[in-house]
Amino acid sequence: MELTKAEYAMLEYAEKLTLTPRSMTEADVQKLRDAGWSDRDILDIVHVCAYFNFRVRVVDGLGLELGNWQIQRARAGSERAARLAQERGVPMPSDPWRVRQAG
Repeated sequence: MELTKAEYAMLEYAEKLTLTPRSMTEADVQKLRDAGWSDRDILDIVHVCAYFNFRVRVVDGLGLELGNWQIQRARAGSERAARLAQERGVPMPSDPWRVRQAG
């Protein structure tokens, strides 16, 4: 599946918002507009990204353990992401939670 320019811009934006939220600028928002996203779309993107980051921080903050099905699902997603990254010639992000480790 090939990503559209708009999808790729949205994923780059969500990654930056997740990993380095303090570095976000109006230029990042403008890139989404330039890729075809409306201001309402951008607000939705921010809300969804923030919600999922909130959920992760609650789970991590409480020291909750993931179930085996969640780990398997995360690994399957990571494997797909690795294939797509390799196809596009881009590096995979770091793996601080060791999702990609077998076992």
